[in-house]
Amino acid sequence: MNTPIPAKSDEDAILPVSIGTGIWLVVLVALLIRKPTLDENGTGWWIAVAVVGFVSGALGLVFLRWRARRKAVPRG
Repeated sequence: MNTPIPAKSDEDAILPVSIGTGIWLVVLVALLIRKPTLDENGTGWWIAVAVVGFVSGALGLVFLRWRARRKAVPRG
């Protein structure tokens, strides 16, 4: 029998997005600690990559939580 796979809800996505955002934050802190070495090697742009990863994850969390709250409120 082919049973359809239910779609993941926004609540299911909050945990992995939170973990990913936390990892980007750890990477950002580690890169900031190593900034002089990165600048010497010409790889200081990695800091910008980590900032973008963290900010996009944080914005994704805000959106997911907003959408989950919006779905939870009964309309009518």
